[in-house]
Amino acid sequence: MIFKRFFLILGLVLISIAAVNVVLAKPLTQSVCPILSDTNVVIYGDTGFGGVGDISKSWITHFMDWWKSYDPSIKYVFLDKTDVKTDCNLANYPNVKVYIQPGGNAYYQQNSLSIAGKNNIKNYISSGKGYVGICAGFYYTALDYYWQGSYYNWPDLLGLYPTVEGSITDIADYDQNPGYALTSVSNGEQMIYYGGPTRGWRQTPTDYPGNALLTYTSIPNNLPASIKYNNMLLMSVHAEAYENDGITGLSTEQRIRNYIWFANAINSVAGTNFITPQPLQPECNDGRDNDNDGLVDLADLGCINSSDNDESNCGDSVCEGGETWQTCSADCLVPQCADGIDNDNDSKIDYPNDPGCISFDDNSEVDGPINLFYDDFESGTLTGWTLTKVSGANYWIASSTNPYQGTKHAQCQPMSTTEPASIIERAVSTSGYNNIKVSYYRRLIGLDSADEFKAKWYDGTTWQILEQTGTNSANDASYVYKEYVLPSIASNNLNFKLRFECTAGAVSEFCRVDNVKLTSN
Repeated sequence: MIFKRFFLILGLVLISIAAVNVVLAKPLTQSVCPILSDTNVVIYGDTGFGGVGDISKSWITHFMDWWKSYDPSIKYVFLDKTDVKTDCNLANYPNVKVYIQPGGNAYYQQNSLSIAGKNNIKNYISSGKGYVGICAGFYYTALDYYWQGSYYNWPDLLGLYPTVEGSITDIADYDQNPGYALTSVSNGEQMIYYGGPTRGWRQTPTDYPGNALLTYTSIPNNLPASIKYNNMLLMSVHAEAYENDGITGLSTEQRIRNYIWFANAINSVAGTNFITPQPLQPECNDGRDNDNDGLVDLADLGCINSSDNDESNCGDSVCEGGETWQTCSADCLVPQCADGIDNDNDSKIDYPNDPGCISFDDNSEVDGPINLFYDDFESGTLTGWTLTKVSGANYWIASSTNPYQGTKHAQCQPMSTTEPASIIERAVSTSGYNNIKVSYYRRLIGLDSADEFKAKWYDGTTWQILEQTGTNSANDASYVYKEYVLPSIASNNLNFKLRFECTAGAVSEFCRVDNVKLTSN
């Protein structure tokens, strides 16, 4: 009986072993990396506890589909945490030029990707290819960070950037509904802020590695909103945000302008040359009859200048072409020299009684020089200026490094020798004013024969040069004062503009401008 029992047990054991061997002999299903031979953009897209927000994934999908519509050569795929950790060694895919880490939850991202994903991404970045970190993807890049006042030092953050902090509650408190806000940035646009990190706000130093491509203009101190650091583009704001997709306030026009900026910034960081569309043109420079009056652009009486975005008459707070304060008083302010008020307290009222009045349309009764425009940049913003640049260059910014006086000035470190690399431009109507004079202080640092600084003014048809360095090197020991009396075509000119151009390729080369003034005598 014992032997029968023994052989019965032995038989069951052998059957079990055989079954195990059959299972082990059956091939396991292998995970397949979704990256193909022509894939050139990969995006981490693991939502939920993978760390990517549903809205953030939707936004980046909208953006990539928009960009691909202009350049079908863009081939992008989403990766999950298993792809990044084990299935897709990024070093094996040389055609991948851009890796994007979207917004969401930085803790979940580092926890899900763990040390294996961390090392894969770091090796990819160290190879010199482009990394884009948006909001949580920016936090994920850091060594450590402050979030809502608390300090966090998670083990599997990339550790490639010093301590950052957020949310910037001066703009929008992430913990307070709705948690986001549309905020102004230094390229003159507005973007969605949704808790992203920065440097120099409350708990971090004001210095930061890399160049600020954007700074916040709605709050003081030029806090960085986007940083280019080597081959990394670090985004505190959401340039990829899509209107009415989890947010409100962003217009389609704003979104498209932000898309264009974002695409160019990615090209700059990654060294790619994917096609991007030209920036949207304002109504008075788009070649269309927007108000259906048979007139187009500057020929339209509703256009103040080519930057005016309203072709209709009586649509602004200043007189447009063909308007007078009498015919459009609901929108066009009555000028001082026709308002029946002694505005300069000299007991003389309006034209022709007040010697400070050139005509009834003159908007200043003050005798002598009249300031038409002045900017010392002490606001810490470039609001009102139009900023443009060539692909790969940096924009002008409001900076606190070595102003002429006060604490701020306009500065450009273009990092490009494609002329003109970076432009700052301002439209200022001189309508009703004569004897126009322009003055400014400028300091040029390290410019050589390959570089260029120009100051110009626009007469409505042509850009006229005030100053240019030409092939001469320029390295000012201190600020240089420049003053120019303009010809008569600058007087009474609705389309007058000022412009400064900076072209310089080295990291040590700067153009600085301060105390820009436009006066009338």
